[in-house]
Amino acid sequence: MATYKDLQARTGLSLATISKYYNGGNVLEENRVAIEEAALELGYRVNGFARSLRTNRSRTVGVLLPKLDNAFHLTVIAGVEAALRDHGISVLVCSGRDTPGEAVEFLLSKMVDGIIAVPTEQDGEALRAAVTRGAPLVLVDRLLDGLASDAVVLDNELAAHQAVKHLAAAGHTRIAALVGDQKSWTMRKRRNGFLAAMTRAGLPTRPADVVPGPLTVASGRSGMSRLLDAPTRPTAVICFNYELTVGALIAINERALAIPEELSFVGFDSAELAQVTRPRLSMITQPTPQIAAQAAALIHTRLSADPSPLMRSVVTLAGTLVPGESVGPPR
Repeated sequence: MATYKDLQARTGLSLATISKYYNGGNVLEENRVAIEEAALELGYRVNGFARSLRTNRSRTVGVLLPKLDNAFHLTVIAGVEAALRDHGISVLVCSGRDTPGEAVEFLLSKMVDGIIAVPTEQDGEALRAAVTRGAPLVLVDRLLDGLASDAVVLDNELAAHQAVKHLAAAGHTRIAALVGDQKSWTMRKRRNGFLAAMTRAGLPTRPADVVPGPLTVASGRSGMSRLLDAPTRPTAVICFNYELTVGALIAINERALAIPEELSFVGFDSAELAQVTRPRLSMITQPTPQIAAQAAALIHTRLSADPSPLMRSVVTLAGTLVPGESVGPPR
């Protein structure tokens, strides 16, 4: 099996330069090329286990997700994995468990160097304990009360404002919203943004038109059904999550309602879904590549920094309203 000394003999570089490269340090471009070409020729492979014993670092970042069935979160994590792989860092993905904190403890037991988390309230205590023990942490999509850490989040209030403004410009004054689980920091922000945008536009908000519920397709379907079964329907509806959007569309299709002739509609989180529906949906999309890149950059900075503390960094990114043909004037 090839070793550092074999690479040194082939490249003429110092062992320090070769070691620096394989431990994630910056080396001259010509040295990087020489090392990689020699490694390919000699069949050199990094022994990650041996390196972790030498450095007390696993070169692994734990990724915590609420579930493994959310397309947005999985897309973000795929981008994080690709970005960290370029630095020689692998990821270990774990979903939330029934017992609070179990998933966090599982990741720490695997000696991960840091954690990127899409957290739930149940994870809060365990994540706070992990930070207290010195584990670098980056939150994605949502913040947790009482937990000061790096984070990458969407400007949720702006997203809600964009949707309301789009519908109000078409003449709608009775606008409803499926606002999701209000235990979630993200969904509370979108709901608050919706209410503030309605007030700013001088539009009344009826309590029955603000529909909370779990972030599931079934909840989107039942919430939309409740709006459609009301004595006086809203003329437009906003869904603030992908699963809610899918469920709401199912309910609309079950009643054979024409969009936008009978109901205007703005969805959330999936440009692909907008492209396969007829008419093409107006959609709030999140900057998924930028979210992934920022999360990877933040955790890499923490792992590369000296032990002295860095200031907490919360990156807030703007979504984009992509107009479609699902919004028209009210009947």
